[in-house]
Amino acid sequence: MISLHRVFPFLLVGAVLLVPGGCNPPESIPPPPPLVGLEADVEDHLKGTYTRLQLALKEQSGRQLAVAFGDAAISYHAYDLARMAKACYQQALVHDPDSLQWKYLLARILQKEGETERALQLYNDILKQNANHPPTLVAAAELKFQSGDAEGARVWFQRLLRMDPRSAPALSGLGRISLQQGKAVEAVGYLEEALRYSPAASGLRYPYGLALRDAGREKEAQQQMQMRGPSFPRVRNPWIDEVRNRPIGARIPLNRGTTFFSAGQYLKALEQFQRAVKVAPDSATAQLNLGSALVKLQRSDEAIDCYEEAIRLDPGATTAWFDLGVIHAETGDEIEAIRCYDQALAIDGGHHSARFNRANALRRQHQYEEAAREMKRVRQQVPGNEVAWIAEVVCYLRLEHVEIARSTCREGRMATGNAMRLVSLAARIEATSPQKDRAQLEQTLGELASLRSKQTTLELVESTAMVLAALTRYGEAQQWQESAIEAARAAKRFDILDRLQGNQARYSRGEPAVDPWPEASSEGSSSPGTGEGTGGESGSTSQ
Repeated sequence: MISLHRVFPFLLVGAVLLVPGGCNPPESIPPPPPLVGLEADVEDHLKGTYTRLQLALKEQSGRQLAVAFGDAAISYHAYDLARMAKACYQQALVHDPDSLQWKYLLARILQKEGETERALQLYNDILKQNANHPPTLVAAAELKFQSGDAEGARVWFQRLLRMDPRSAPALSGLGRISLQQGKAVEAVGYLEEALRYSPAASGLRYPYGLALRDAGREKEAQQQMQMRGPSFPRVRNPWIDEVRNRPIGARIPLNRGTTFFSAGQYLKALEQFQRAVKVAPDSATAQLNLGSALVKLQRSDEAIDCYEEAIRLDPGATTAWFDLGVIHAETGDEIEAIRCYDQALAIDGGHHSARFNRANALRRQHQYEEAAREMKRVRQQVPGNEVAWIAEVVCYLRLEHVEIARSTCREGRMATGNAMRLVSLAARIEATSPQKDRAQLEQTLGELASLRSKQTTLELVESTAMVLAALTRYGEAQQWQESAIEAARAAKRFDILDRLQGNQARYSRGEPAVDPWPEASSEGSSSPGTGEGTGGESGSTSQ
């Protein structure tokens, strides 16, 4: 996609004549724009746009004709043909004067061209019809701030913040107003929070640095100023997204990249997504897909920048927040991972994978009570999620709530049709219980044997050894445990060898296992490729 702030020098040929002081007559159509030096696909796109508009003028009227003019205006707007876009938006409003979309997009062009009063009038008209329209609130507030009306801007930024306490544009605006008014500490608070919700908004680093300096935090101020850049936070804006996504030049590499990605050809996908980002740097989809390809190529550090930029461009980009969380969890930054999952859940409370991964991160932080509550919410929403049941039970075990763990495991077995890992976990709970029920243990041993006849896993082998040791059949337990140790070595699971060997030593001394599910066994984390029922992996594309 082509940036809305870029002007094509090769298009500055000729002019589109407008009726002074107003709209073109309803029966007129602006002359077509000159198409000089364009790629063939773009030229065809613009020619088709004009041809469809001519046809609509002959066959349509009223709101249908307004839509035709508006649709053409979006195409011209997307290619920075501002005067042609303005003429078509004006004609769209002739036929549908109440359209908020055409008013807003026309105001954006007028604002860019310096027609501040006319743009502000249109924004005011929109807010009279819809007082809580976030894109208009931001645009109008920014325009007032730039025009020197800081208090007028503050009113609209505060209205937006009341609607959405996580709105980075609102926090950014209030922070810059506070800075201008000499309220450094207040400015630091607003701008810090804005960067928390829009980390790629590099344009805020400089005012944040100024606020830090004025607050006496000189060293931090210098660090922030060195990170300054051109990007500012955005509010989610479907109308502008439609403009940004309209150019044909970005769609082709995006579609090709998605095809390559689906086929597992990640290097080829990367090349196509890089082309899409070059053509459409303001496309959140292009940035997100580029990040996903980088993740698949084990270049997560580079992917972070792409995901953060996707979030800046589309604050509602749930997938970008989720994928960022996965990357931070992989690198051991659980606090940042939880923050990212929180953002994804704030946008989409039904995002089960984000909730699951958040719970796992809490578990790894030993926050077992909250982790158990989150896992319970996951399995209540998706009762067949075996791993969520297991993780919830493990949290109860960590809290030494053994009876709750046992009953939850039993409930999970019923909900999942005796899923293998829940049967295995139930066996471990019985095997490590201080009060051994031999009849129950013998029955459990039979259940494990039945499962192993279908599929033998390291987890089932280890569970079998635990039950045998609980039955004081230590010789057999040692044999099964040695098989588990050999399997772990063969699978290069060196992370669990110490645990396996520790239990082997206990069996050799005639002692049963005491921990039913050591922390290293609590799989289903946020790592990519953990299998069905887990929190999912990063690196997914969007169309």
